[in-house]
Amino acid sequence: MEIKSPFNALTDPRLRQEFSKNERAERIVGKRNLGKGIMPFDLPCELGYHCPVCEYEHEIDGVCDERLAWSEYNGFLYCYVCNKDYPSVLCQPDIDKAINIYLDIIDELSNSNKSDTP
Repeated sequence: MEIKSPFNALTDPRLRQEFSKNERAERIVGKRNLGKGIMPFDLPCELGYHCPVCEYEHEIDGVCDERLAWSEYNGFLYCYVCNKDYPSVLCQPDIDKAINIYLDIIDELSNSNKSDTP
């Protein structure tokens, strides 16, 4: 089934009912803690992220493809079509930006681990 419109996480027939789990990612980087009722403002596609596996147009007629979402794991993005969580740096086509994102994630995790120690 080929669909020529951008993926929409609310209405697309490719949306899965079961979501992948990555126990290793959960153990190493932990789950995002945004607080109850808090949602990130920007979608990953609006920030230039692109699934590293799927081949698709990032934008069609001015509408962003929404197959990527913020994963439940820190530093990861989730692809609704692949049903996989990917480290966000793999989803960034701009290599310099990817390097900075990677370093930001390591820095943030390092600082959060320091604050967790009594």
